[in-house]
Amino acid sequence: MDDTPQTIPLEVAENATTAPNGEVVNLLTIEEQVKARIEQMDKIKEAMQPHKEMLDSYLSNDPTYVEHSNLAKKAAQVKSATKKQLLSAPTGANLVDKINLLKDEMKDVQEALSYYLREYQRLTGSNEFEGTDGELRQIIYSAKLVRKTQLNR
Repeated sequence: MDDTPQTIPLEVAENATTAPNGEVVNLLTIEEQVKARIEQMDKIKEAMQPHKEMLDSYLSNDPTYVEHSNLAKKAAQVKSATKKQLLSAPTGANLVDKINLLKDEMKDVQEALSYYLREYQRLTGSNEFEGTDGELRQIIYSAKLVRKTQLNR
């Protein structure tokens, strides 16, 4: 198997129009491209696995690396135990609670901002927003796929 990942060029339906038939063709092309990218990502992950295993083996066979790794693990355990002890004290627990409340508030504000930006973009057709500080910001959207089914596991 060739270890070089193959790049699939992005293809867009040239004859896609706003007509329903053109939208169907465009949708089918997009679905094909999404499936092709998922397959490409799976192949890259598969090609990467033996190299990761070789790297792990290479590192684990070096005595200096193994010694330093063990020292780091012991230090991390001591650090973790100290952190746990400090966070269980009233002052630490109070600070953790405040941080968690602020994180929840931040999440709520971000969700509301996302909603209002979608509405702003829908109503104005603009992908830019000028804040009170005069800074111009671009509205961007991010999409990703998350497994919903467990077919290959």
